[in-house]
Amino acid sequence: MKKQSVQIPVRHKIALDGLIRKPDGKGPFPAVIFVSGLGMTMHEWKNSFDEIAQKLIDIGIMTVQFTFPIFDAEGRCRELPLKRRGEIVEDVLSWVRKRSDVQKERIGVLAQSYGAVTVLGIDTRRIQTLLFVGGAYFPLKSIARVYTEKGVKINYNGDTSLPRSSGENTTVGKEFWKDIKTFDDIGRAKRLRFSVFMVHGDQDSKIPISDAQRVFDAIPSKRKKIKIFKGGDHGIVDVLRSMREELLKEVVEWFKFTL
Repeated sequence: MKKQSVQIPVRHKIALDGLIRKPDGKGPFPAVIFVSGLGMTMHEWKNSFDEIAQKLIDIGIMTVQFTFPIFDAEGRCRELPLKRRGEIVEDVLSWVRKRSDVQKERIGVLAQSYGAVTVLGIDTRRIQTLLFVGGAYFPLKSIARVYTEKGVKINYNGDTSLPRSSGENTTVGKEFWKDIKTFDDIGRAKRLRFSVFMVHGDQDSKIPISDAQRVFDAIPSKRKKIKIFKGGDHGIVDVLRSMREELLKEVVEWFKFTL
């Protein structure tokens, strides 16, 4: 396995911090791009993306992780509106497709939480398979719940900061709420005609199963699957090791089959 830190160019003359893992051999390889959730780095909560990436490398799939440009020099986080996030994901997809070590017709995406609705909002025609983990479907409701459960009063016309367990804050502005207020999960889901796998925990305190099921039912693809983890939390991370291993197995099998 080869591991390489990279700079990924995107629009507005910005370069993202990225991380590529490649299997041994010359390639080209199928690839999976990871899209993180609200206020997260490329590694996601408790390095959960790194764990999944290592499993995919073991079956010959190249992985691409990146951090959205949401952190300043002091590490303070200002999250991006949904449309801006989507533009960045599309630019990352274009960059990956241009690489000589990637099989351009075998590209998948794994997105978690706010990352899932980010991907729902983009042009997905260049993607062969999607896997959503704990998607923050109907984000105006689900993300507002994250803030209000922390006792934060939301300022829809200015900045609102969410205290995180890390001790830092995730701040959003009025454009953030404007974007998700008009986001049409069901309309976007109806465009997905390729392989889609949705994973959700029935103890997810942020997004109820019913939200995931509504989106799943709207997807017209005949190659779709949903798995509900009994006792699973948001992202299936802080769970029994046996449950986490089950998730990892499902992820590997899905991409092995659909890529």
